[in-house]
Amino acid sequence: MDQNALKGKRPSRVLPVPPEFRRPSRVRERDTLVNDVNLKTGCTILPHWEYQRGQDGGIISQFDIFGAGAGLERATQYIQKWITNAPGKSKESSAWAKMPAFDANKWYSEQLEALEHERKQVFKGSPPQPHPCEQPLLMTVVRWPKDLDDRGISPRDVFNNKLEVLDAIRTGDEVYITLQGNSSSDWQIEVQAYDTANLAAAEEHLNTMIEKVKDEEMGTHDSLTIVLDDQEGIDVVFERAGSWWPKFEDPVVPRLLPSAMMNLPGSFRREALHPTELSRIEHAFQEALESVRHKKGTYDMAIRLGCLAIRSKHIGDEDIGTKHDKELFLKSIDTSILLDNKRWLTNDTTGIRMWRSLCAADDLFEPTKPTTCSSYIPPTLNETRPMLRGTWVFRDPSSDISSSHEPTRSFGRPMPSVQKPTTDPTLSGSLIVIQVDWIRDNEGVYEKSPPRFFRLEQGAKAPRKNMDINLLELGESRGWHFSLESMIPVLSKSISPVLTQFAKQVRLRPDYKHQSAEAFAEWDTTSTVSKHVQTGRLTAIYSFGIKNTYFKVDLMRIWHPTQKLPVWSLAVRHAEWANHLSELEHLPMGRKAKWGDTVTTFLPDDGQSSYNATNVTNEDDLDMGSLSLGAAAQTSPRGGIGILIAKLLEVSAVVSSDTDTAGGIDI
Repeated sequence: MDQNALKGKRPSRVLPVPPEFRRPSRVRERDTLVNDVNLKTGCTILPHWEYQRGQDGGIISQFDIFGAGAGLERATQYIQKWITNAPGKSKESSAWAKMPAFDANKWYSEQLEALEHERKQVFKGSPPQPHPCEQPLLMTVVRWPKDLDDRGISPRDVFNNKLEVLDAIRTGDEVYITLQGNSSSDWQIEVQAYDTANLAAAEEHLNTMIEKVKDEEMGTHDSLTIVLDDQEGIDVVFERAGSWWPKFEDPVVPRLLPSAMMNLPGSFRREALHPTELSRIEHAFQEALESVRHKKGTYDMAIRLGCLAIRSKHIGDEDIGTKHDKELFLKSIDTSILLDNKRWLTNDTTGIRMWRSLCAADDLFEPTKPTTCSSYIPPTLNETRPMLRGTWVFRDPSSDISSSHEPTRSFGRPMPSVQKPTTDPTLSGSLIVIQVDWIRDNEGVYEKSPPRFFRLEQGAKAPRKNMDINLLELGESRGWHFSLESMIPVLSKSISPVLTQFAKQVRLRPDYKHQSAEAFAEWDTTSTVSKHVQTGRLTAIYSFGIKNTYFKVDLMRIWHPTQKLPVWSLAVRHAEWANHLSELEHLPMGRKAKWGDTVTTFLPDDGQSSYNATNVTNEDDLDMGSLSLGAAAQTSPRGGIGILIAKLLEVSAVVSSDTDTAGGIDI
């Protein structure tokens, strides 16, 4: 394709070449690169070429990519690989095209894959006209839900004009999908196939996609807040957050004042939660999991114990020291004020005492593996050593340059009311999260795991929150927050080389000792890294198993960039939650996670392994995935939620025995 014909057109994606990865290139290398990308991905690229006077060459500063679908992603990976390898090559050696040795087996496999791919592409088109000598197409009709239609949401709004979003179902199930209806109402989607099984599978997958749309457009998952120590006071006082807090966006902390007319402080830990409240927690827990079982992504679920803070435009420093009636305060939660459960619990001095208390509580805890991928279990609690994790958030360097090409328009032609983005919206304005782990082996040596990369949703500054259950210990200004967070996994070869190189050179300090308050990792920064990094933290995670259950406590020592000394946090997890949620990371379009009965899978009745449970219901026999339970549908809670809450209260008692700060308030 003539490169000049692309000028003035809007590219599908723009990839800048970071300054530290630029080098002189010959015209021959540029042309070879353009041809290779077009041949291998079907996309066309337009390199931005800065000529060097008097030389046969120049410097490539940016690539514009024109294409769509899987080809666009392959082209992106190809270009990112070229950028990564560019600094290590001279322009003379790179100018010659490289021809790999011929591999007959590889060639044969590629030909078969190409033929199969070409055969499946037929299903993206219109259904063929019936022929007397051929097997007729079978057909079923899926009607568009009326409640979506009443909201003005049509299939074209969700799946694009020709339902291109459903192409994966078309090619995967080998079906033809056609939209019938008009712009007013009565939309219906016709699905046609040669095979009955394919038709049934496609119908199920299409209904799952529609269910996902309904959940995103109409689903309302209310938060649940329960005050555990409700009977221990009658007034709430607003106090200033502790000076050790790493962030001070919300400096006002609520605390329930003890009262002689009420129960003694901390007595709630010796009382079981009422079955009605257990049922409410269990229902909210199940509802949140059901809402994500058809949503692809990387998920992390934990029950975090953290400080409470008030988020409100109407409450500030001037309100510190004021008292409020407890009942009025509780009624104002989620209306005029919001309670934020912070990701920190106490300062470093108290955190160290807390760690020693957990090591000494051998009646409740036992040694356990730090992660599912580790095989090392320490002999005793005192010999527990942390898994180390570094997390950084970057602004995507690939989204820095927006296209300067404006589409050619006739004179006097009005601009459209809705402007399409000039670059791929999956890249524009999104943040990239880098996660690097160091895991201790059987010999006590830390090994660096391959870095993982994630993308936050466009415009988001934090992972998506999919669960909001809060059990407050208001007398100590802290609370248990049931958290289910999600991000979008990204392949490293699709990431800017600035970020992959950064993750590669992050290293553990050679003199690291787990008792030290010094940060355990170090890294080099370039001007591009400094320009794009948003925030980061280092976390040392000590894991303690809770006896007679598969639950574990993660005690975390966290270094924030704004603080010299670390802070501590605590979370409770089930050993199998990560394994269950990993199914969502590679979820094909139109599928659901096969969890069976969600409550039994995530909260086994005996608190141990769901794989050993005898009461797990097969989802094919009882479709719990699409069953909507009302608040009163289940009157009695199951055993798993009762065990979990009981263990949370036991952990709370151990933590409180060494805490001299109430939820982060200096006392």
